[in-house]
Amino acid sequence: MKQKLRLFYYLLRKDIKAKYAGSGFGVLWVILVPLIQILLFWFVFSAILRSRPYPTFQLPYVYFLLSAFFFWLAFSESLLRCSNVIIENGEVVKKIAFPVILLPITATVSTYIQHLLGFVIFMIVYTSTVSFDLLYLIVIPIVCFQLMLSIGLGLMVSALTPYIRDVSMFIGQAMQGVFFLSPVIYSLEAIPKEFQPLFYLNPLTYFAEAYHSVLLLKKPPVINFVVFIMVVSPIMLFLGYLVFKRLKEGFTDVL
Repeated sequence: MKQKLRLFYYLLRKDIKAKYAGSGFGVLWVILVPLIQILLFWFVFSAILRSRPYPTFQLPYVYFLLSAFFFWLAFSESLLRCSNVIIENGEVVKKIAFPVILLPITATVSTYIQHLLGFVIFMIVYTSTVSFDLLYLIVIPIVCFQLMLSIGLGLMVSALTPYIRDVSMFIGQAMQGVFFLSPVIYSLEAIPKEFQPLFYLNPLTYFAEAYHSVLLLKKPPVINFVVFIMVVSPIMLFLGYLVFKRLKEGFTDVL
């Protein structure tokens, strides 16, 4: 177990360093890339459309956006990375005996760490303009459950891609659709009631609404959302593990 933890730590550190190796800005890209996206969405939805997520919401729109945006980026990017992680490390998987399952787990955790840095910076700025509330700490277990969901889905797509190479292409396109079907750039209340059932099929809806409730409205998440998060996330983690365990034996034949 200790050897696996040491290997995980080594892979995690290597992954973070490798992503920005040779880059002039280095790890600053963790902030620069989402910052560019944030400015774009802020300009369109706040400056042009003058969007108001909630009728009584008085804080700047950018606060609404950032309260869930970094978590969305972590979820989306981790799945995209997991979809290719086995293929990218194909030679290592075929030649070296090691716990291959650590590859998608490392890719997921690494992505979350990097985007959580952006969220921490946002919280520093946010709490300098509004009073700190202990309720904000509820975000920590919510993120942990989201990480479980991401690891579970990441294990699934990473195990399937060596057999079906189109999976990575599908994930890339699907993430664009899931983004606009998630209440990240607008609130769930802004969606017409006849379309809301469609959004409830998206697990990111429950997480985004939980973040908005805790950070912006300073209220505990809706109990139904909490139950969904606490039940679905570990189930997906377990299913992901089973799928990966079943399919990993054939990696050397298809890579």
